[in-house]
Amino acid sequence: MKKPIIGFSIAVVVLASLAFMARTWLVDDNTKPFTLGKPPVSTATGIGPSLNSEQAPSNVATPPEPVISGTDSPLLPLEPSTVDAATSMANAMKNGDPRAPVIIHDTVQEAATPEEIASPKLYAQYEARQNMRLYKGYVKAAEVEIPRLQADIAKAKAMGLKPEQIAEGEEKLRRIQQMRDQLASEHPEVLKQ
Repeated sequence: MKKPIIGFSIAVVVLASLAFMARTWLVDDNTKPFTLGKPPVSTATGIGPSLNSEQAPSNVATPPEPVISGTDSPLLPLEPSTVDAATSMANAMKNGDPRAPVIIHDTVQEAATPEEIASPKLYAQYEARQNMRLYKGYVKAAEVEIPRLQADIAKAKAMGLKPEQIAEGEEKLRRIQQMRDQLASEHPEVLKQ
């Protein structure tokens, strides 16, 4: 039983060897994928057969320098700096960026007391107070924003803006009013100041 398997294996190896030798002898040297023992030799000039001498770079060891005029650069010209970028970034993270807009915190969030943290019941009351502050803040901001949006929509209609743009503003107004009304119905105390 072993002799047919051995014979078949030998036949496969011989056929594979013949196919490999035929491929290496019959294939042109310029299109050979590889050769054993020596590096591939190309008779074409330039980088490869797909590039002609005008397209191929003359020196591939150094890349060509980009030609940039005053208007085709995507970045604005920056003043030269002696500060390392990493140092500048670390300084901005530590001290803030002087170019950044000021963030105004008009209300300071109340922190939970140690007693509230220790007691689940007291902490639930603390969370309810925080949620109520959030709801009141939304209703208060909506009362300011709704008239402004209504004026903007009226101005847009008078200017003849596209109906899609006007519909977008009206949808925004509708959602703000809907949320304000929902909060007022679920939590009537948000309307008290």
